[in-house]
Formats: sequence, structure tokens, C-alpha cells
Amino acid sequence: MNQFVFDLEAKTNFSESDFFVNSTNKKAVDLVSLWPDWHNKAAIIYGEGRSGKSHLGNIWMQRADAKLIDLKNNDINFNKGSKRNYLIDNFSLIKSDQENIILDIFNQCLFNDNYILFLCSENKDINFKFKDLESRFKSILSTVIEKPDDQIIEVLINKYFSDHQISITTDVIKYLSGRVIRSYSDLSDMLIKINNLSLKNKQKITIPFLRENFFK
Repeated sequence: MNQFVFDLEAKTNFSESDFFVNSTNKKAVDLVSLWPDWHNKAAIIYGEGRSGKSHLGNIWMQRADAKLIDLKNNDINFNKGSKRNYLIDNFSLIKSDQENIILDIFNQCLFNDNYILFLCSENKDINFKFKDLESRFKSILSTVIEKPDDQIIEVLINKYFSDHQISITTDVIKYLSGRVIRSYSDLSDMLIKINNLSLKNKQKITIPFLRENFFK
């Protein structure tokens, strides 16, 4: 099959069928599947950037008809009295002036029999200002998406180029998977660089191309 080198925009796909499950993320998948049987009406998924947290969070959000609150944004859109489930993304970025709002959401969910799923980039203690929020947060179910293994590295390489409508051979996928850093973020950055250079030079992504430009 010919490889076309056009800069085609990749489409974000958060469907369940497009989420690849293996040993690195199965515990997180099982936690989402356990809903609504969550202790204290909430759960946490930890994982590095681009590990699939948002994909899994969006799958749960669709199941639970939940509302997204992204703490990258300073303005948290929350209406007191609304009976909603919530997906709280980028919780590791929480600021002290946002804690009272998150605590209000937590209390309201407990009172109304609703649920919250938190997505966090780091599995470490957050320096909470509100001890009530800290106590609540530490009492809920949590799991971690582990570093990518060889299997999921190959899947992600194939998916990236498929999403960008670029055809690469199995040999190229194997070559790449044996040389990239075992990190979701580093892998994503590397694939972007490879794609951009291929487009710039109007070259197909082959083993000689990769060897010459990235793995000398």
C-alpha cells in the first residue's frame, strides 16, 4: 500500500471499541466497570499524560451521563443544587481557591447519590488546604495506569499513524517499538516529530528514514 504524506488532522476517538485493554490499564478499566459500586461515591485514576486516562474517563462520562470539569480551566462551572455525576480532569492541578468548590461538588454528590471520577497525572500526595477535602479524597478507590509495555507501545504506534491516515509496515512498527522510551508522553512526542519530518521532507516513514534521522 502506498503511503500518502499529507498533513491530515487526526480525529479524537473516545469510543469504547477504540480503547485497547491490556495488563497496564486493566485495573483502571475494572475500576470504571465497577461503577456504580464505588465506595464513597467516587474513584481516582492516576496515570502519566497521554496514558489513556481521558479516553477512559470519557467512556465513564458517557455511561454515567456525567459533566466534565477540567481543572486546567480557572472557571469551574458548577451549579449548586444540580443532581449530576462529575468527571474531574487534571485534578493534580487543583489550586487552593478551587478546593471549596470541589468539596461542595463532593458533598452534593454524596447527598444526592451521585458520583465523581477524578483523573490525576501523578500518584502522590496533594497539599490540600481543606482537610475535609483531603480526608474525602484519601478515602476513595484509586488505581494507576502503569508505564506502557511492548504490546501497548506497538498498538499506540499503529494507532497514531492510522489516525493520521498514514500507512506504515509491520517492520517499521517493530523497529520503532524496540527503540522508543517506555513513556506515553515521550512516545507521543517522538511520533509527532517523525510525522512532521516525514511531511516536511516528503518522505515515507521507513526503517532507513528512521535510522538516518532518529536512531543513528
